[in-house]
Amino acid sequence: MFDLIGSSWHNYAMSPEGNNTHRLKIQLPSGASFEAEGTPAFIAAERQEFVTLQAGRRAGSGAAEKPSDTIEPSWETILENTGQKLSLRAKLRGDGAEREAALILLAAARTLLRERKPTAAQIARWLRASGYPIGRVDRTIQASIDQGEILASGSRRARRYELSGPGLAKAFRLGRQHARFIDPQNN
Repeated sequence: MFDLIGSSWHNYAMSPEGNNTHRLKIQLPSGASFEAEGTPAFIAAERQEFVTLQAGRRAGSGAAEKPSDTIEPSWETILENTGQKLSLRAKLRGDGAEREAALILLAAARTLLRERKPTAAQIARWLRASGYPIGRVDRTIQASIDQGEILASGSRRARRYELSGPGLAKAFRLGRQHARFIDPQNN
């Protein structure tokens, strides 16, 4: 079932598996569009961020500003980087901390190591070095894959993971929050 609200379509249909996954697609007259899929809470948070970003663009002076989701975190504040080894300086707190740490580490690998598609073994090594005693990477990040934040390719030992656009934006946002937690003076 679709409802037209302004210029946005809300799809309230549940996924074929019967879980509580929702989808939202918004197309603004300015040409900006937004798509999200996941839990209602996730969609609401992402929608609010999109609306805030769009309001800032309309109110802005037209100067070329970087959207907040493309501003990279202070990697030297949150990470230790020795060669091909990455580790977080402090563990994240809360539910899904391992998954959020994986997002931050994937973004850091993309930026610092120029590794866009690390293997599951590399991600596991980075998570363990950061203090997360994980078993299997695929099970740890499955929720992010389901929400479209991480893209998986290959199979078995050749399986590689990379961040999607929304996943990279979320990783940068989480990284900036983690940097503020470690060093409150950090913006």
